[in-house]
Amino acid sequence: MIFPIVAALLFTAATLPVVLLLALWLLVRRRPQRWLWRRALQIHAGLFVVHLFVTFPLALGYVGSHLIGTRPPDRPYAGPRLSAAGELLTQSTATLRREAADGVELPADVVAAAAARAHRVASTDGVELRVFRLEPRREPPVAVAVLVHGLFRCAVELEPVAGMLRDLGCECWLVELRNHGGSSRAPFRGGLGAKDDVVAAVEYVRRQPGRAQLPVLLYGVSLGTIATTLALPHIDGVAGVALDSPIDDLLAAAHRMLSFRREGDRRSWFALYEPWRSLVIAALGWWSGFRVAEVSPGEVLATLPHDLPVLLIGGAHDDRAPPATVRRLFERLPEPPERRLLWLDDDGGHGDLAELKPAEYREHLRWLLEHLRR
Repeated sequence: MIFPIVAALLFTAATLPVVLLLALWLLVRRRPQRWLWRRALQIHAGLFVVHLFVTFPLALGYVGSHLIGTRPPDRPYAGPRLSAAGELLTQSTATLRREAADGVELPADVVAAAAARAHRVASTDGVELRVFRLEPRREPPVAVAVLVHGLFRCAVELEPVAGMLRDLGCECWLVELRNHGGSSRAPFRGGLGAKDDVVAAVEYVRRQPGRAQLPVLLYGVSLGTIATTLALPHIDGVAGVALDSPIDDLLAAAHRMLSFRREGDRRSWFALYEPWRSLVIAALGWWSGFRVAEVSPGEVLATLPHDLPVLLIGGAHDDRAPPATVRRLFERLPEPPERRLLWLDDDGGHGDLAELKPAEYREHLRWLLEHLRR
């Protein structure tokens, strides 16, 4: 409740200098001011209501539509780094923060090698994606894995999982969705545009020499699960799918994110109550030209091919993809028990199990690779 009121007060205060200038002019002219202040109070009381229920939601919806992107600590990410022995030197938000704080200057050959792994891939609406290729440990790889990150992140979020898949015999392609990382911008449409990015990335990968006939594994986390799921009906011959912290439908997820409250977390100050959550969500859709309620990955998952192996991963402490919603998604999968696997970990939060429990994570990925559709 505090956030909308403070924002409305700030919007209202923006026009007060005009009143002050008029009051100063009347003072110089020795004219009465009571009428001015009475009229100003009436007008600004009305403006406060307009700003509270119209301007504020529209402004926040515009921010969500046009300004969403990678969070500042992850922005310096320039690509995966390998040791001389070919092992992935896994980066993270923490390592990027430390390098920035310590003013670390990386060797030129490391920077050049990371940049050389970047590919530019054309998606729809004029969007160009930055996609990183992590070469396999051996040729030919057992599968080609296309990995998709979450909201406000970039390919750095995918490195822990990419390292595991690579060790298990995959070639990995780390996709940075529109508005994130080194990819170009477009209005945020909650996974609808990102779906095209995944399709474009898979098509690009399949055009690479020797990759057309290899099994393709799709992996997504958080927002990446929406993009990956919505892309599935538009990609032929996917061999397996792994979804970490899967989103059931965008409308429900948006309400959960906008009502975000955690003890001691400063972001809780921005939590919204109704009707502002619904107003902001409607404004986001209006600015971007789509209806949030129409983005429902759960409906797509319920219609997957029966022989497609699916791995769902969730955490008991995830307040954005709660365990109950992950379990419902799993129960709706049409695959028989031997073709689907659910891992709900008691210690997991939102998309953090790859770092919290890498050994268990690797074993679940191994299960998926062993069950790939050929």
